[in-house]
Amino acid sequence: MTLSIKQNINNLQAFKGISNLNAAYVNANNGVNNQAQPAPVQNVNVQNAAPKAQVQAPLQTTQGYAPELKQTQTISKPASAYIEGVGAVPSGYFIEGESNHGSEDHIIKKTPLTGARIVADKITKSIFSYAPKGMKGSKNSNFYEYLSLGMIPYIVGSVMMVATTVAASKFFNPSDAKASKMIGKSAALGVVFCAAMKWLGGKIMEKGTEALTGVDMAMPYKKVISELPEDGKEKTSTEFHRVFESVDFPRWDLINKQGEEEGNRYQYYDNIAKKKLGCDEPLNAPDQVVQPLITKALTKAMAAKSISSFLWAATGVALAAQKDFANFGSFTKKPTLKQFITKVPVDFARTLKDASKSLWNGTSVKSKLVGRGLIIGAAASTVLGLLNVKRGYKIDKKPSESQIDYKKDYVEN
Repeated sequence: MTLSIKQNINNLQAFKGISNLNAAYVNANNGVNNQAQPAPVQNVNVQNAAPKAQVQAPLQTTQGYAPELKQTQTISKPASAYIEGVGAVPSGYFIEGESNHGSEDHIIKKTPLTGARIVADKITKSIFSYAPKGMKGSKNSNFYEYLSLGMIPYIVGSVMMVATTVAASKFFNPSDAKASKMIGKSAALGVVFCAAMKWLGGKIMEKGTEALTGVDMAMPYKKVISELPEDGKEKTSTEFHRVFESVDFPRWDLINKQGEEEGNRYQYYDNIAKKKLGCDEPLNAPDQVVQPLITKALTKAMAAKSISSFLWAATGVALAAQKDFANFGSFTKKPTLKQFITKVPVDFARTLKDASKSLWNGTSVKSKLVGRGLIIGAAASTVLGLLNVKRGYKIDKKPSESQIDYKKDYVEN
């Protein structure tokens, strides 16, 4: 039996002609394009060839690193997908750009107004779509719609709570009407401060986690749902979710797909490894190394966020209950629009400062302990939560002590 290198090259050319994907594989591994062709050689007779034993020195392995692996093929199109071991896959295998995702779930670009847009979408659809669907028992109603409807009772209940204290104030005597309005104002401020401080506490935890670990807890994606036929019609609906809203089942597939569209499937993990984990060399399997760390950090961050956000919400309610806000927004005479716009922000900042001092100092020993306990507890829960998230968020960059000795025989049982 003879071995012909020329014949092997012909076989590879035939393999290349099967598909574009095979062509990309051959180009990446054998360098058919723009590489020197091997010089023709004479056939070698295997029987007459004298075998020569080659003994390799023990190989020192590393923990997840592959410094010897280099990307030799330049990706010509940034939007083309890149598969490890294959190279740049021709466009068409993956959909490019957000506008061309069609009916596929995909990560959306984050802007300062993305969060407000998602909340507005949920509120609008809850009133005009989700509630009517649930009332008529639609088979397309789901748990996401049920959770979204939870915002409606919160808004309606808050408005009714405030309205009950001021609706009948015009029938009271002047002193009682003034007291009723003060109670209503305090209740309204309490609702606003509760929501605002809860949002602020959660946002601090999200931004802090992203700064320490590179993991964006609020990374949004659009989910496209093909609904079941109803009333003789078929349609699709969209929902807004977070990639990491489930610690057990994060949407790794969307992260990988976004990386493929940018030319590197592991781009997200590579960035975290380089910027947050201090890896100077590329990891051999970045997803397998970084994903467990992300899951661990998310578990800690979500627990800390739940605790700190409610402590901040309680602090907001306590601030709104201070007497400093009793005269906030009161005018001796009706102001003009310009006076209202220029005066209210300054008045609010001053009142908030005085209310914070009142909450910290208190009017008695007990109120002083409660006020300081709320402020210190909210701040401490955030700081300690972030420190706990960062704890253990690292990889072992030291070389492994294990060695592979090729001198030893391998025996398969």
